[in-house]
Amino acid sequence: MSCLTEKLNNKIRKRTAAGAALFLLILVFVILSFIKRSRGDAGYSWVKDTRYIVHALGGIDGDQYTNSREALINSYERGGRVIEADIEYTSDGELVLIHNWKRKTLKNLFGYETESEEEPLSLSTFKEMKVYGKYTTMTFRELMEFMKEHRDMMLVLDGKYGEEADVRRQYGDIYKTASLYDPEIPDRMIPQIYNEEMYSTIMEIYDWKSVIFTWYQLDGDTLDPERIFRFCDENNIRVCTMEDEKENPLIDRTASKYDINIYVHTINDENVRDRLFDSGVAGIYTDFLFDK
Repeated sequence: MSCLTEKLNNKIRKRTAAGAALFLLILVFVILSFIKRSRGDAGYSWVKDTRYIVHALGGIDGDQYTNSREALINSYERGGRVIEADIEYTSDGELVLIHNWKRKTLKNLFGYETESEEEPLSLSTFKEMKVYGKYTTMTFRELMEFMKEHRDMMLVLDGKYGEEADVRRQYGDIYKTASLYDPEIPDRMIPQIYNEEMYSTIMEIYDWKSVIFTWYQLDGDTLDPERIFRFCDENNIRVCTMEDEKENPLIDRTASKYDINIYVHTINDENVRDRLFDSGVAGIYTDFLFDK
């Protein structure tokens, strides 16, 4: 074999090896992308069966924002299976269900008077109180007991906090507490994030199967639908929640381009609900509306 032929064969072998390596690299990337997307889509299987996300454990007898045991039982018995809860810390560090600790909220829910603009109660004080004088308050641990007994319920988490340290603490406690009751419960939890940074923080704690990007804390420069939908698509987040006034055809078209499901909060008017469903939104958060 001539020297020229040998050089030519070596060049062909190198090119073949390089081509094979490139092909394998592309194949691995495609497979991993497919697995990631398939896994993400599977985590959102609840969306196709869920037009209503029950807000704050649901309304009861015309009352809203109770986050109470009676409201939870009522919502479940009426068919609610994807249920949202507001989660805060007591002054002594226990997770409980309450919209917030603001003076107006405490006065409205409990008739509790405080001079502070925001004042967390102790666990014992919280447990002694009745919402609107008649409904039973709930701790997060009690909610986990309910989820352990009702294995078809999913929980949307409204954690309220935006600062990284607070998010890390709260979601760490949420995950640890839920896992103590049943290691399977975290896979039935759906965190709500309020910005892009929060996503990486909660995912460091646990690989949540589905996440909702909710927009109520966004405004002005922070409310960029194209950027948000692109971020969601890149991270396999398939649900965004927004207020009704932020829902418009431009957002609808952008969401459709990225295969994002839109939910709107909080809707209790049947006419508004029907208009939103006709416009193509996937569902609504509601206190009182259920499929009959």
